[in-house]
Amino acid sequence: MAKRNRLIRATTRPPGRRIEEPIFWHCSKTNRKSEEEGTITDTLPFLFSLNDLDVDSALDPETVKSLERVVSRHTFRIPRYYLDLIDCANPLCPIKGQAIPSVAEDAEGGSEDPLAEEGISLTPILLRRHSDRCVFLVSSECAMYCRFCNRRRFAGKSVDPEPYLEESYAVIEEDDSIREVILSGGDPFMLKAAKLRSILERLRSMEKRLIIRISTRVPVVCPAILSVDHVKAIEAVSPVWVVIHINHPREITDRSLAAIDSIRRAGGIPVSQTVLLRNINDCPHVLLRLFESLVEAGVKPYYLFQLDDVRGASHFKVRLERGREIMAFLRANASGLAVPQYALDIPGGLGKIPVDSEHVRYREGTTMVELISPSGEIGHYDNNAPESTCMKCGICGKTGNWVIGRG
Repeated sequence: MAKRNRLIRATTRPPGRRIEEPIFWHCSKTNRKSEEEGTITDTLPFLFSLNDLDVDSALDPETVKSLERVVSRHTFRIPRYYLDLIDCANPLCPIKGQAIPSVAEDAEGGSEDPLAEEGISLTPILLRRHSDRCVFLVSSECAMYCRFCNRRRFAGKSVDPEPYLEESYAVIEEDDSIREVILSGGDPFMLKAAKLRSILERLRSMEKRLIIRISTRVPVVCPAILSVDHVKAIEAVSPVWVVIHINHPREITDRSLAAIDSIRRAGGIPVSQTVLLRNINDCPHVLLRLFESLVEAGVKPYYLFQLDDVRGASHFKVRLERGREIMAFLRANASGLAVPQYALDIPGGLGKIPVDSEHVRYREGTTMVELISPSGEIGHYDNNAPESTCMKCGICGKTGNWVIGRG
């Protein structure tokens, strides 16, 4: 039998080894004693190295060289938990596509900073595009480096936010027009629980009553990172809005649901955001399943985002017309609670707009579309993308049987 071509080594997770020790901040190989086995070297909860990927003899040298070039430009990190969700037998596995480097990332085009965030910094870790809210980059680490991330320029470049915290607190406190603070990064839940709690309590102690939002992928890609103390940090300053980034029904597992439930019980208000991704979730049936499952779990689908035009991710792009078709299907078939807003961040930092006829103008003979910002400025988006194809996942009931994973 011919050797099956796959990127992931079968040996990345030792059989029978539980890897629920989630804590990145002391993520190192440690020795512990066992009466039966002697000294055991625990397995790291993340994969960091190209050596953990199997580039076998079925790949030609040029492809191998391209993959090495991709990883040198855009590094990767994958939680072993998320790795276990990958169906290696499926070349279109939606989990694999989000996490594993691809030679398609070597394509030219796109921007390193598609939202022009470098020009809106109040401090090195505080961004402000809108007058009433700011983005507070409290962590420089993510549990996983998603292959389509619009901040992938920061991946693997750890920066300590600590020296800039007091300066940022002062800006937030002194500007009465700032009413909402969005904790992002990186992922705030990658911080030690005590540090996250101190940041949340400092914000909550300000004289004005701030809306606090946490943007996270942790409950989806590595739910065990969310410790009891992280949950207590939310409880101490509730209400806190928790925006959970989730893209596919296969990411919903017993563990992710338990993490979300703990957030809700602590006074966190969970909503979701999803990025529309070609060959991952650009199917109305897939997104209907995802959004209805989230509502059942007590999570309101908040945003469905058009992919930002970031360098190395153009193979994920979906045409705007396809996104609008999907939204029409959702409005016709889903509960209103399960219908998010379909939105696009205008390249160059002109703001976020709904993808509708009022804000999007198609031009004859070109793939470039005009986008009208909230302030009336005109931006442009390249709508050039291949047609969407069926991923044969079986969710629609026509191509096989498939159920939500319960890992």
